[in-house]
Amino acid sequence: MRKYEIMYIINPTVMADGRDALVAKVEETLTKAGAADLKTEKWGERKLAYAIDKKTSGFYVLTTFEIDGTQLTEVERKLNITEGLMRYIVVKQK
Repeated sequence: MRKYEIMYIINPTVMADGRDALVAKVEETLTKAGAADLKTEKWGERKLAYAIDKKTSGFYVLTTFEIDGTQLTEVERKLNITEGLMRYIVVKQK
């Protein structure tokens, strides 16, 4: 199992309780794929470097976890169809 981190941006039109539900959904997706040692940090709403779908800000969340690399394609497939996520990136830690 290797360490990874995922940074994702939640659409700013999603209210606070919806954000919490979305964070829980991402964590559940990771857990179902076999991820361990989940640690989530909510960075809050920040200005984007460039507009995405005419939005200039987004709610940033960083989650670190350990998972078998072969399971990441399934996780990314589910994240691509998750409503409310504007962008995400998964990075392998050293």
